[in-house]
Amino acid sequence: AFYFQRYYLDWNEDRVGGRINVGRQLTPQWSVNAALRLEGVRISDVHVPTPPILEEVVGDNFLSTVRLSAIHDTRDMPFLPGEGHRLEVGYEQGFGQFVYPRFDVDARQYYTLYARPDGGGRQILTVGGQAGWTGDNTPIFERFFAGGFQSFRGFAFRGVSPVDEGVYIGGQFMAIGTVEYSIPLLANDMIRLVTFSDFGTVNDRSEERRVGKECRSR
Repeated sequence: AFYFQRYYLDWNEDRVGGRINVGRQLTPQWSVNAALRLEGVRISDVHVPTPPILEEVVGDNFLSTVRLSAIHDTRDMPFLPGEGHRLEVGYEQGFGQFVYPRFDVDARQYYTLYARPDGGGRQILTVGGQAGWTGDNTPIFERFFAGGFQSFRGFAFRGVSPVDEGVYIGGQFMAIGTVEYSIPLLANDMIRLVTFSDFGTVNDRSEERRVGKECRSR
């Protein structure tokens, strides 16, 4: 169960709710999960002018979804892995007030390019990516945003997003990739130097369709 407040650039968001998650380990590498999410979401203090996708959720909303996911994990350790991969594929279905499908994939592959004879001092190359698609009826507070140190480094938090009337409205499709190389600066590996390149996009299919119609009409 949880409650939090967030003050985004274009609106304030209050959420209260809970999640029930059930999982099963099928093999040492394979696991499956099912989750039920129920949330009350209040949107206030919105940006003016307000695009329709934001205006339609101002006030109280009830979000309910069911998610199924499968995970294949061959990493040699959960923290700072140096070999193996982790792949998670998920499907989420919204029902009730907001009815929409959502697909997402998250994959990471790890390579140790150098290590001391004792196994320490590992220099690790990580290649990974995230992709997702969500339906037309997805509320703005559940659409895809990127940006920030945990998703798309070099951009502001949630700064990678379609914009409508000056408002970051999120997208229906997201694809982000990363290549990262890290080396230890101390013998105990507690401080590491990281070089990375992040790349990708967040876009809105409905916006693409609207622009395409305008171009054809012209």
